[in-house]
Amino acid sequence: MEKIEFDYSKYDFKNSTAKYKILFNEGLSEDIVRKISKLKDEPEWMTDFRTNAYKFFVKRPVPEWGADLSKINFENITYFARATDKKTNNWADLPDDIRDTYDKLGIPEAEKKSLSGVEVMYESEVVYNSIKKELEELGVIFCDTDTAIKQYPELVKKYFGKVISPNDNKFAALNSAVWSGGSFIYVPKGVKVPMPLQAYFRINAANMGQFERTLIIADEGSDVTYIEGCLPAEELVSNGETFSTIESISKGNGVISHKGKKRKVEQTFQHKHVGDMFTIIPQSKGNSFRITGEHPVLCIRRESVMTKRKKRYNWEREVSTKNLMKAEPKFIPVKEIKKGDFLVYTAPIFTKNSNELNDDKLRLLGLYLAEGSVSFNKAIKRDVLQFSFGKTEKERELASEVLKIIKKNGEKGSITKTRGGYYTVASYSKTFINLCLKHCGHGASTKILSKEIMELPAKKQMILLRYYWKGDGNIYIRKKSNSKMLRAATVSRILVYQLQEILARNGIFSNISIRKASKDIINGRKIKRKEQYILEFTEDKHLGEVRRKDNYFFVPIKKIIKNSFYGMVYNFAVEKDNSYLVKGFAVHNCTAPVYSKDSLHAAVVEVIAHKNAHVKYITVQNWSSDVYNLVTKRAFAYENSFVEWIDANMGSKVTEKYPSVYLMEPGAKSNVLSVALANKGQHQDTGTKAVHLAPNTSSVIQSKSICLNGGRTTYRGLVKVKKGATDVKSSTRCDALIFDDFSRTDTYPYMEIDEEESTISHEASVGKIGDEQLFYLESRGLSELEAINMIVLGFIAEFVEELPIEFAVEFNRLIKINMEGAVG
Repeated sequence: MEKIEFDYSKYDFKNSTAKYKILFNEGLSEDIVRKISKLKDEPEWMTDFRTNAYKFFVKRPVPEWGADLSKINFENITYFARATDKKTNNWADLPDDIRDTYDKLGIPEAEKKSLSGVEVMYESEVVYNSIKKELEELGVIFCDTDTAIKQYPELVKKYFGKVISPNDNKFAALNSAVWSGGSFIYVPKGVKVPMPLQAYFRINAANMGQFERTLIIADEGSDVTYIEGCLPAEELVSNGETFSTIESISKGNGVISHKGKKRKVEQTFQHKHVGDMFTIIPQSKGNSFRITGEHPVLCIRRESVMTKRKKRYNWEREVSTKNLMKAEPKFIPVKEIKKGDFLVYTAPIFTKNSNELNDDKLRLLGLYLAEGSVSFNKAIKRDVLQFSFGKTEKERELASEVLKIIKKNGEKGSITKTRGGYYTVASYSKTFINLCLKHCGHGASTKILSKEIMELPAKKQMILLRYYWKGDGNIYIRKKSNSKMLRAATVSRILVYQLQEILARNGIFSNISIRKASKDIINGRKIKRKEQYILEFTEDKHLGEVRRKDNYFFVPIKKIIKNSFYGMVYNFAVEKDNSYLVKGFAVHNCTAPVYSKDSLHAAVVEVIAHKNAHVKYITVQNWSSDVYNLVTKRAFAYENSFVEWIDANMGSKVTEKYPSVYLMEPGAKSNVLSVALANKGQHQDTGTKAVHLAPNTSSVIQSKSICLNGGRTTYRGLVKVKKGATDVKSSTRCDALIFDDFSRTDTYPYMEIDEEESTISHEASVGKIGDEQLFYLESRGLSELEAINMIVLGFIAEFVEELPIEFAVEFNRLIKINMEGAVG
């Protein structure tokens, strides 16, 4: 049996219009506990179970041996909310506000496409459940735990609270007293569930504690996958200096709004989306971007600005430029826009002068972008700045101009002519080497313009751009329009969008097209061309139907493609203007309310693996930074069964989680593989327990932890072997990677071995990323952040290999997002 749990904390949008049938006041008492049980119409045994658990909760102090939990205020939490009076197995019967919330997550679409069953929990209770008929016929039970108590009372009573008792710890006691929702799964003997069962848990209200109770029983020989779920990655967002992938944007970063002004990101959001994804292809195909259907883009309807003339070529009916200039763009959901409608491309409007960058240096930097490089001369052990030009007289003149600029600034350089007739300029000037690296970078695929250049007045930027064109550009005449087109190509993805933005600031819209990587022959040599980004524009005419108004360009949509999508999507809230630019085009931001108070997640998971059963429980969580994540998870493994916990924890204010396996009978095995990443203000206190109660049992524990920017990770584990449990084999390995002197990592391994005939091993290591590793990778063309990501992903490779492919991709992205702060 396999259970997969993915990030149910990060559905950060809130439904501000949600209506509650019942919403308790904050605070906890025995009366509240009894009231919860009465509202649920529970049997007497469950009411007694709850009230006894509440007494344990009151008596037990908040534990002080781990992370700091002193700031949790149990009287400031709401313990029960009911959003609807009824559960349903018909999606259309749900209240509009609940259905809309989960439609955003794509649950109905996911159910149709890939899930054996779906369960939805909203606040304290499950509101929707569906299970495919084939599974019902096989005897599989999948429902919320509340329903299971009513429909399968004997089965629930037999197992409920038997793996984790109410008096196990303070937070298990709290969960046992106020639990609501969660999943109950029973898989009969020999039944193998072919597709996943999935549950979604959703907290909408501020200060709403979540206390789901999950009970999974895998009978002998059964197999099941259980997924507990809580603008796609890589789309480029403009911040006026460069273009960053949307998943790398953090709270406090600056972005450019639809008004062309720099605004601050107030909050970031991400959630899993299963459903339709739209690819919007504007006239400039290289500016295509993907976006969900509900997300609004700034747009002008074509039908509102058309002329009376008939359409020509493959375009829709022509538009009136006069009408287009008068039209007021509006934010419209993507699923409502059409081919031929006009998107709004915005040019940033802020400027800042630079004393360092005079006209001569801008000319040289333009030529460096096109023809320059910095390399290390091994013979004399010095960096050298080189410019490589062609054979023509114009190329020789450019080489002479570069040398003239170098010498004019008091530095040395030289021109040589190769045997093939090509001109090369070389200089060992540290001044100009540093100038080029600072403002343009190095390596053809990683050259980008500096913040200082991107903030220069538009006319100053154009000096650099014209000299870049002299080095890398060419001119051709379009046959249809007889217009003169200027074109240049680069293999740097970020650079091409920066150049497009500079042209826009100078009143020129340019098209970007992409030429796929290919093999070619140059001067008799076979080469492999990288993917190229081709920028083209005309200075004397409009490009197609594109029209300019102030710092805006109205760009027609050539095509809209709708595809199914399964993965993470990202968004953020932006101050004042509530918008940002994706590859230059204006889209609306997320307007969900942001709650500042800390939240508490105290779940309990009980797993029973009967004889010969296999349970694999995968968790990948990236909690928001205001969550105390305090979870008790435990499995009982019987004869020859195999239990695996594959557990990753990122985000959260504090996590305390120690998945445990009690090896109850001979032949039982367990494997625990965990990863924890702690960033600024976070403490990941995680680990595991392997308790050997029978002979011939084995356990493997592997822990990987990463901490940076003052974050703290703690491994806390226990291996216990009871007297008489002979031939036990257990191995533990703890590896930690620490990034700076402000971060901290600790290891607290406990071993209680009461049987001599056992083999126990423990290894631990702590390491730092070395300068030599970074230098080696950066010398191969990687940026510092890319090099760090590669090292980190290698460090946790064993964990990634255990994930299903779709989770591995998302996990790698989450790691990269969390590592953004590692450089600087």
